[in-house]
Amino acid sequence: MTEKHDRLRDGEIRTKQVDVPGGLLQDCTGAIFIPGATIAQVKAMLQDYENYKNYYKPEVIESTQTGRQDAEFDVFLRLYKKNILTVVLNSNYHVRYTQPDAQHLYVISRSTRIAEVKNAKRPDEGEHEVGNDTGFLWRLNSYWRFEQDSGGVYAECEAISLSRDVPAMVGWMIKGFLQKFPKESMLNTLKGTKTAILSRKTGE
Repeated sequence: MTEKHDRLRDGEIRTKQVDVPGGLLQDCTGAIFIPGATIAQVKAMLQDYENYKNYYKPEVIESTQTGRQDAEFDVFLRLYKKNILTVVLNSNYHVRYTQPDAQHLYVISRSTRIAEVKNAKRPDEGEHEVGNDTGFLWRLNSYWRFEQDSGGVYAECEAISLSRDVPAMVGWMIKGFLQKFPKESMLNTLKGTKTAILSRKTGE
């Protein structure tokens, strides 16, 4: 087993932040090992978008597949995040799957639209104009790498998020929110993915 596999099996999360003109760029990478799983099982779970609201709760409260063409999917997710503030986001993604062989799978997800709802308690009532909100999340891209080996699947996910400058009147509240978001979301994503795949295996 390689050193990289040892690192992935143990699990890890790495984050880094970069201030950019008008915003904050955060790069978070996490890894897990899913024992007994296969690439086929991982792929089936990832493409079950209607159940993301179950797999990834409480951060995903609505989910649906809005389109598909071969190995490319369009997806809607309603995201929920609560710290000092409660933020609900309507987000759309274009997702592409690449499987070079039976032991490897790569998934790229790019956000195409992210809008903050006006009322977190009633998210269907309307959205703020895109670009005219708290700036919590502007873009979110994810890059998954899966390898089947050693009696299971090694999974590594890199999520790159971009937040805009926030209004001065709420900046003190948003700052801590933004700093915690990538790591907390990565933990929830890795845990949700592993749990969902293992539970689906049990039900087969």
